[in-house]
Amino acid sequence: MAFRLSRRAFLAAPWPFLVAPRAISAAVPARQPLDFMVEVGILFEMITFSLKGTLTKELDPTAGRYRVTMSGEGDKISVHTEASGVIRQGRFMPAELHSVSTIRGRESKVDLVYDHERGTVEYHSVTHTFFLGRRRQVDDLLKLPPGRPVDDLLSAELNFAANTLDREPDGTYSTYIVRRTRPENEGPDDVSPSGYRAELVPLRFQVAPDEVPGGLRALIDITGFSSWARRNQPARVTFGSDRHLTSVQSKLMLGTSFKARLATGV
Repeated sequence: MAFRLSRRAFLAAPWPFLVAPRAISAAVPARQPLDFMVEVGILFEMITFSLKGTLTKELDPTAGRYRVTMSGEGDKISVHTEASGVIRQGRFMPAELHSVSTIRGRESKVDLVYDHERGTVEYHSVTHTFFLGRRRQVDDLLKLPPGRPVDDLLSAELNFAANTLDREPDGTYSTYIVRRTRPENEGPDDVSPSGYRAELVPLRFQVAPDEVPGGLRALIDITGFSSWARRNQPARVTFGSDRHLTSVQSKLMLGTSFKARLATGV
């Protein structure tokens, strides 16, 4: 039976009692700052963006909570994301995520609030298409199916590192992520005249040993998370020996490339 925790209970809970014994083994909260770099080339690099910043993971198994912040800036691009949640029996469970980004002066926002007690996710977002700047807005309350694991991308990464993501019989790791609805063939500037809702989409992948000793790699279909992605061009994702994310590379539509690296001193 899935653990559920309301937002109010999350803020007021006696944290040590929410954590399984194996999670309490860490006596001191872990703070893991990493540098990251993102490079994007559009229309075969006729338009380019680069962004540098810091991602910090604050993990407190004793208190049973975690927080991840990511801030970066570049020429005509910036991002600031804060995500927090609880740790239950070693599993990271998202409670809130708030993200603000700008590209070429257009601001986008995404806000999610997870109520595990009621089994709902409140989803609000305002984004703009890249070329024409058309507005896409979502304000929805999504009911979660009982017993189905739900993550944001940051908690999914933490759960993979902790080896607490669900695994299928063939070894595939799986979870579900909340996103805005969109048609299969949505173009970069398409906007739905009837508006948008929120929905759950699966995140599934298998891993294999990477060329870097101790590392892992995966090919991940990201069409569920970006209308620029192509099903026949999965993202190449690598993880370090600690199972934490180290890089993402993807070829997208319209001659677009995406590269991201996370490390100390990138």
